[in-house]
Amino acid sequence: MFLPFHLAYLLAGFWQNIFQFVVDNCIHNVTIGYMPFIQFPYIEVPKELLPIVGEPTPGTRAYRREGTFKECGEWFETLAEYYKGDVGLSSGGVIMFVPVSRAGVHKRIKEGKLTAFFFYVTHEETRPFGAKRMAKERPFILVSVSECKAWAEDMKRKVGFVDDPNETPFLESTRLLREGGGDEPTSAKEEKEADEFVNQDPKDKGSRKVKYRDYGGDKENLQQDWIYMQKELQAAMTSPAKAAALRRRLRKGMEWDKANRTWKLKEEK
Repeated sequence: MFLPFHLAYLLAGFWQNIFQFVVDNCIHNVTIGYMPFIQFPYIEVPKELLPIVGEPTPGTRAYRREGTFKECGEWFETLAEYYKGDVGLSSGGVIMFVPVSRAGVHKRIKEGKLTAFFFYVTHEETRPFGAKRMAKERPFILVSVSECKAWAEDMKRKVGFVDDPNETPFLESTRLLREGGGDEPTSAKEEKEADEFVNQDPKDKGSRKVKYRDYGGDKENLQQDWIYMQKELQAAMTSPAKAAALRRRLRKGMEWDKANRTWKLKEEK
């Protein structure tokens, strides 16, 4: 018995659609469907490092610690030594690898998509009528170079970005930003919330026992502190002879480089 032509045609189309669905589903399962299991290469923060870096803010990879300037230097050196130089990039330096603003970096940290280490320098201050409270400076922030590179590659995949072997890193970043790869805050409110999350520890919100202040002194002092910490780090990781030379220069202090408008170690004479 033969089916009418039109009925046979409909059945053939039905089975073709079923077959195409099965094939498409298989392709999805081995490609797009598998993508959630391709994890972002976050650096590992072991439990034994927590006494140095502090506990992370819940729901994020923002590890916060507070203490003295001396403890801040030890924190910086420990991170650099443990991660073999991978951790040491400031939030402003991320732009060397990812075409985003500092606000974009803060947004990603707040969303729990970037590992960041914070150190708040603290000291006790006396309020009127003798009451005591803790004063906290704006934090030093360090992030991972390898995570920033992976972030840039992820941005490229999202926009179908094609690398040009003849293009400089700067032009590549400019083109990637132009093609819509930037993970920037979408409103002034979102930018403000991200900056507040970074500059102030959420656990201190509403506390009258803690006062956040701008860096005690000025930006030039802050830059000098960073230079001292970096040189101490270099001294800790180099040969004894070179370490001794670096520390001799540290004892001589800083001088202002007028040409480059920055501080530098005084030259040995």
